[in-house]
Amino acid sequence: MGKGGDDPGNSGSFALEVPPHADQVRTARLFASAVARHFGADEDRVEDLKVAISEATTNSINAHRKADVTDPVRIAAASEDEGVRFSVIDAGPGFSTEDMLADMRSEMTPAHGLFEGSLGLTLIRTLFPGVEITQNPDRGMTVTFLLETQPAEAG
Repeated sequence: MGKGGDDPGNSGSFALEVPPHADQVRTARLFASAVARHFGADEDRVEDLKVAISEATTNSINAHRKADVTDPVRIAAASEDEGVRFSVIDAGPGFSTEDMLADMRSEMTPAHGLFEGSLGLTLIRTLFPGVEITQNPDRGMTVTFLLETQPAEAG
């Protein structure tokens, strides 16, 4: 299931593909926390990461289930200067990111079923304000965020 990046000798990137089954959320969470610890992330931030990965993976698995997609959900991590960039990539039907962002800015609650899983995305945005939610070129969505592992410079 799991594999390193495109270059087997590259320890700066890791990826895991899991079947779209609810019991695989735990596997995704364990993978992400191990990668974060490998790169020296603070334990409090590892806990935040576990919540964010759980939410993003659950949303992806639900999207696959609703669309009857059996492709795996991919969790990728790549080391950068500031930390580790995590991505959760699915092959579900996707949704309009513009509508979702407008809804998240609104003070109104969306109609039932309009943006199922949006509370999970709101939680991820709270934990990782720089999160990016994009539509994939072919199908599905990608949720990407940076887990900082370098201490902030004192100003």
